[in-house]
Amino acid sequence: MPRKKVPPQPPVQLQQALDWLAEPPSEDPLLDLVPLRNHVAAIGSLGLPVLHQLKIDELLQQRAESIDGVLTPMLLDVKLPLPIFLATVAQGLIGLRAELGETWLKVAREADLTELARSHRNRVQICLNGIFNLSRQFIATLLIAAPTPLYFWRNAQALYHSAHESVDPTATLPAEMSAIDTRFKAMLALTAAQPEGLAPREIAFLSEYLETYAAATRIDMNRPEKASDWFWLDSNLDQPPIPLARLQPYSGLCLYFRFGELAELAARHLDQLNDGVPPLSLGLPLQAAGADYRNALERARQCWISPRRRSFNRRPQDMKVSVCTQLSSLWTALQSDSEQEPLASECTLTYSDWTLLNESPSGYAVAHVVGEVTGIVPGCAVGLRTGTGAAWQICLVRWARSKGSSHLELGLEVLAPSAKPVRIQALASRSPEPPIPALLLPALPALHRNEAILAIRSNYNARPFTLLQEDDAHLKVVECMPHRSLIETSSVEVFEFIRNTAAR
Repeated sequence: MPRKKVPPQPPVQLQQALDWLAEPPSEDPLLDLVPLRNHVAAIGSLGLPVLHQLKIDELLQQRAESIDGVLTPMLLDVKLPLPIFLATVAQGLIGLRAELGETWLKVAREADLTELARSHRNRVQICLNGIFNLSRQFIATLLIAAPTPLYFWRNAQALYHSAHESVDPTATLPAEMSAIDTRFKAMLALTAAQPEGLAPREIAFLSEYLETYAAATRIDMNRPEKASDWFWLDSNLDQPPIPLARLQPYSGLCLYFRFGELAELAARHLDQLNDGVPPLSLGLPLQAAGADYRNALERARQCWISPRRRSFNRRPQDMKVSVCTQLSSLWTALQSDSEQEPLASECTLTYSDWTLLNESPSGYAVAHVVGEVTGIVPGCAVGLRTGTGAAWQICLVRWARSKGSSHLELGLEVLAPSAKPVRIQALASRSPEPPIPALLLPALPALHRNEAILAIRSNYNARPFTLLQEDDAHLKVVECMPHRSLIETSSVEVFEFIRNTAAR
């Protein structure tokens, strides 16, 4: 009697992954992150047939979307440095997205077109899965101000080229090709917008905007005659887009692209939004009605139409400095300094030691060494002091980078070499608001700037206010009128004003 053939048992790692996927997902998707990464790595090491690999990866991909959907909203309001738990989970998600992106790239390279057709799939769809993972990895990286992961740009270009090489350019392109182009262009445009200087919610808003309108980006394989506002990418190099006017490509296969049409589209949207047109009628996210998001889109538009160049050379430094990262604490420190008998400062613990990495006439780059640091977000204001007894320089955080909860670097623009603590109170006939602390910045004639007020983000730069200033134990009260807005971020506003000394 012939023996029945016993089907071979699946590899242990595959069976474990299938058993795990068969279980109901955890009520907290974040708890799935570690086992999901383990299963992705284990499946990738088995060398399964492409179709088997594809099907299991599609199931694992669904779990990744659940984790992303829970974690991303948690990153929108956090400030640097990140809490250890969030930093750990975010880095885990970034690593997971990278592994899935590389997995889909491997499938795209090794899959036989005939085998794919039998499973009702094609190479373009595979590349779309890969580029989608990389785009989500990129956004998570930007939200926590982390450096771009290794091989990110190389893999993104490989997926883009693989998709385009797999179709007949003279035939009707599949819908997935348009989605790949838009995702890829959105990553390029978001990079060119200098996201290190944007707050997390501004990054999320801009990425949502680009999901719809990044298609206006122009990509060309041929090198343009004039550098102008063009950027380039070399497929042989793992590097972000580089302005052609700043550096010429070395060699190899390059992509050239510009954002002129995208910038023009953004300008039209901004004009309509400023005229009060509802965002939804323009196909824009609801957040576009807010001034902070319009400011973020305007900053991006300026970067797209005119790639920024460094105005000053940076001089390397290695000097210890103190940084106060909380405006309230800085205000208290300045008030204590103005007393004849200095009071004990309540904000001593908020001073931290930093190293000055380099400096230029416009500001500094600093790295955190030791001490308490809280509440850092691009666009916030901090105080910097070069030594005990030195004046507190008032700086704006232009960019922030963090490799983890224990690492932080800042780019600081000096707004004023000193400041005085004051209070301002909006003039109103009904329900008067209480005075709020603010900083009085001195006039800088060399920069054609009059004295200015730095305050938390509100609308004090748009309505009359009262300035209350203590000087030699006397309280001076002056009615003032905002004159010119200098800076508006999601954290602070800086504006010139005019004193009405005749008012009583």
